[in-house]
Amino acid sequence: MEDDTHVDPQDPALSNSPMGSRESDSAALAAVAGHEVCYWNGNQYSDGATVCDNHNRYECWNGRWVDIGRC
Repeated sequence: MEDDTHVDPQDPALSNSPMGSRESDSAALAAVAGHEVCYWNGNQYSDGATVCDNHNRYECWNGRWVDIGRC
């Protein structure tokens, strides 16, 4: 996908949103309720944005990064 932003692997010293899945339980979703942005190495991304890290595509979904395939 041409719109993906290519990023470096997450640096634990910077702000990063957690990885997750759309099948997460309701308690986990409640913990991020109201978060409509994700962070990757301190950069903010809006809900629905996608990034590529080492040929893996992640989508910002409800404040967490969801693995959605290859890029």
